[in-house]
Amino acid sequence: MQMTVLQEWRNQKGLRQVLGNIGWLGSDRVLRMLGGIVVGTAVARYLGPNKFGVLNYALAIYGLFNSISNLGLDSLVVRDVALQPGSESELLGTSFFLKTGASVITTAAATLATWLLHPHDATAITIVALLSFASISQGFDVIDYFYQAKTRSRSAVIPRTVVFVAASLARVAAILVHSSLLVFAWIAALEIVFSELGLAIVYLAHNRPHKHWRFHSPRARALLAESWPLLLATLLVMIYLRTDQIMLGAIAGPVAVGHYSAAVKLSEIWYSLPMIICSSVMPRLAPLLQSASALYYQRLQRLYDLMAGLSLVVAIATAFAGSLAVRLLYGASYAPAGVVLVIHIWTGLFVYVSCVGG
Repeated sequence: MQMTVLQEWRNQKGLRQVLGNIGWLGSDRVLRMLGGIVVGTAVARYLGPNKFGVLNYALAIYGLFNSISNLGLDSLVVRDVALQPGSESELLGTSFFLKTGASVITTAAATLATWLLHPHDATAITIVALLSFASISQGFDVIDYFYQAKTRSRSAVIPRTVVFVAASLARVAAILVHSSLLVFAWIAALEIVFSELGLAIVYLAHNRPHKHWRFHSPRARALLAESWPLLLATLLVMIYLRTDQIMLGAIAGPVAVGHYSAAVKLSEIWYSLPMIICSSVMPRLAPLLQSASALYYQRLQRLYDLMAGLSLVVAIATAFAGSLAVRLLYGASYAPAGVVLVIHIWTGLFVYVSCVGG
């Protein structure tokens, strides 16, 4: 009887942790969603379809190469920290050095690719170089994975939210003083760097005495041997998400990229919802595969059903209100983006379901 009560209490505690984690991640995503709508649309209005297209063309190239630097390690690190708490220093240290080394390589590759595609477009080359160089600091993302595994995302959300708010205010200030396109690129690059520094500071403050991270070659080989299919899948998804903008930039010019990007940004806002739910549920769900496989598959199916249902609700609502939303948010100059949004929103069904599969 005592064991039953104790087990029930532990289950309730675990559920509270999961719900609390979802709450923190959800509040962060909602804030970023609102910031993307308010500040992002203000930036789009200020820059106009042409400059906004140049910015998003550069972001597409950067995002494509930046996805490679992750090496598909995120979900593996979350899983292994949850299942092997005694190996945290080795896991985090090895993953940090792998991600940092990969980021150095992808920084050079992204800049070179932009130069080869548009050798005379100094603005696009500069933006890609700035963002790629800043992304070298994203090795500290392993701290975020650590907090996800512990269902303590609050510790990662707070510093990133503070930096996001500061960057949003900086963008508003840049609009008010009529800044150039490169100023917005600098703000984006600094946002990346300070977000990572915030993670590092919180980790050092909350984990005393400090456990020294260390690189472990056998662990690195094991992670890479398991992560390459995830890396390939992530790369293919990023190609699917970003190649359209790169192709439009090469074929139809920056104005078409501006219209298309405006629609895609509204559509992709909703992609954060399955990520919030899955990243919070997975650390609690994964151990059931070994201890109670029937319950694991039952809850996994419920998660699939939930994701599919949510995506359909979002898509149907957008089909009716998408064009009006574009005109209200971006203005008449972005009207062609309305049709793109109504079509593009249906990709969410596949994104939501694939998030669970990943």
